[in-house]
Formats: sequence, structure tokens, C-alpha cells
Amino acid sequence: MIFENTHEPIISQHDFDLVQEMRKNKRKIQKCGEVNPFSGIVFCANCGAKMYLCRSRSMTDEQEHLKCSTYASDSDECSAHFIRTAVLRQLVLGELNKLLETVHANEDEFVNTAMEYASTAQSQEIKKAQKTLTQSEKRIAELDKLFTRLYEDNVSGKISDERFAQMSANYDVEQKQLKQTVSELKAFIEATEQKTADVSNFIQFVRKYTHINVITPEIMHELVEKIVVHAPDKSSGHREQRVEIYFRFNVASATATLSHGNQGKKRKAA
Repeated sequence: MIFENTHEPIISQHDFDLVQEMRKNKRKIQKCGEVNPFSGIVFCANCGAKMYLCRSRSMTDEQEHLKCSTYASDSDECSAHFIRTAVLRQLVLGELNKLLETVHANEDEFVNTAMEYASTAQSQEIKKAQKTLTQSEKRIAELDKLFTRLYEDNVSGKISDERFAQMSANYDVEQKQLKQTVSELKAFIEATEQKTADVSNFIQFVRKYTHINVITPEIMHELVEKIVVHAPDKSSGHREQRVEIYFRFNVASATATLSHGNQGKKRKAA
């Protein structure tokens, strides 16, 4: 039996949660002696895989970049797009400071907007999961009836023992898979509903910072949920690349379009 919160904690809940969040994404100290602050939170928009850091002592800061891990293992599965780390640092740093300014300037308005944004985003996810859950539970009930009917047909001689064994085995496999799906969906819905826009926690994190000069792994995992990098678009005649930043607890998001020379940034917040 486990009894929680019966002793004075050694560390704060915030520090514990932060460490657990960082441990989800194993980060190595690179040969240059620096930990990658983007480890585990940058994803390819095309295939959804994580993008990993390409870094070596022979590379300059301007040459270091993140590239799609799917393309690295199979070039037919995704495109060969990347983003320079220096560009991503500058972009994320700018968006984080813009967010800090917004919150510090009008905290009440930000809280209201963030709550509405988070509620909309999560309600869509829950609605989709609940629809799949209902369909799965309905099919499980149908399979129970089919099992009963199949057994009766076998007893009455309408189907052979061999046919009964084959069909019942197929139904059994399908039902086990559906039950596993139902279990996972229920856990997802419960977890999503429980973490509905914990804006108060996010505000506490933001209050710690007035202005961020250097991006660290701790800052990233306190304030940023994930970063999605799109493949570059050259249809306009010059290279443009879209980057999406999703802040923690679904409180806000920012979108930037990077053109050649890191110009033309556009931002879309909550």
C-alpha cells in the first residue's frame, strides 16, 4: 500500500516534475562539452520523428544543425531537411522573450486567453478519443454476441468444430486488441482532462524570468512542450522554412517563417 504526501518532501514538487520531464529525453554531453537544450523536443513536421543534433569539433557554430532521424536511417521515408542550431536558438530565444513580455504586461488577459486556447486544443483531442472509444466498446459488445451465436451454431451442428475454432480464435484476437485500445484511450482521456491548461504552473515558471539571454535545457523543459520543423519551401524562388513552437500546458503557440537570412518572421500566439 502507498500513502502519498505523509512526509515533508526533500525537494519541491516543481523540481521533481522538471527532472522527470528531462529524464524522458536522454541527453548526452556532446564532445564539445555542451548539453543540447533541444534534445528530445524538436520534431519533423513531415513524419513526426525526432530531429537529432549534428555536431562535431570540426564544425563551426553556424554549421551545427538538426536533421530528421527518419531520413538519416531511410532516405526514401522523408525529405532531407534540416535547421541550423544557431537559427533555431535565435528564433526560440526571441519567441520566449516575447511571451515573457506578454505575460508580464498583462497577466490576467494572458491567463484568460491561454485557458481558452488550451480548452479548445484538448477538447478536440478528447472528442476524437471518445469517438474511437465508443466505437471500440460497441464492437467488443458485438463480439460477445458473436461468440454466443458461434457457440450455439457449433453445438447445433451448423458449423464444424474446425470452423468454430478458427472463427472463435479470430474473434478472440480482435477482442483482446480492442480491449487494449479501450484501456489506452481511457488512460489518455483521463490524463488529458487532468492536465487541462495548468496555466497557474506556467505563470509561476514565467515569473522566474524577466529576460532570457541563454537557452538552457531547464528553461526549455519548463516553458516549451515541443518544436515542429517543416521542410523548406523554395516555390517562391528563395528558401522559406516554417517552425512551430508549442509552449507547455497548451497555453500558447508561436509560428515563424524563416526566409533566407532569417528574415520575415511571423508569430501566432494563443
